[in-house]
Amino acid sequence: MNDPQTGPKYFLDIEGTQHPWDTPTATPADIARLGGWELSQGVLLIDADNNERQLQPAEVVELKPGHGFAKKVRWRRGFQGTPRLTEELELLRRHFPGLEYIEAGAWVRIPGFKRAKGWQPAESDIAFQVPAGFPATPPYGFYVPAGTRFNGAMPGSYAEPADPCPPFPGSWGKFSWQPEGADWQPKASTADGSNLLSWVRGFIARFQEGA
Repeated sequence: MNDPQTGPKYFLDIEGTQHPWDTPTATPADIARLGGWELSQGVLLIDADNNERQLQPAEVVELKPGHGFAKKVRWRRGFQGTPRLTEELELLRRHFPGLEYIEAGAWVRIPGFKRAKGWQPAESDIAFQVPAGFPATPPYGFYVPAGTRFNGAMPGSYAEPADPCPPFPGSWGKFSWQPEGADWQPKASTADGSNLLSWVRGFIARFQEGA
């Protein structure tokens, strides 16, 4: 909206929070500062049509005032894929050919993942998100379709519906889970040390724990 006395007033929607902004332009550094993360984590521009684009660190975004929120733009943190991540996904796909990867947000979905005895259902899709600091920063938590139970009971360290929800069809729940810190030791070579394949294989250990 325009205020005749104060001039154009803008609102930047950053991960669902509205931040007032007085100037007609913004930079990725401005967005990261308002959003509360480091610029090195990256900034994604999401337009009114829900198209996403990675902003360059020195880029200047021109803002346009408009009525309501029809022409708003919003940002969330994100990062572009790296050669290491590409290699990791190729390795993982060799073991799970049906793997689906969504670059925006770095989301991975693996169909038909088999669980240990006692779990309902016996197999299902499974999903997780690769963090911006990967591989130095390990992934945290993994997602399964809502309704997951062990011998009919809600498992521990599990919540549904998941927040955030993976960008895949259906309702999801989330296991709060991570490898032990000492066990996550990535190496210079993707094939050595901890990687996404060892991370996914670790889900088996969680299912073997039962509820």
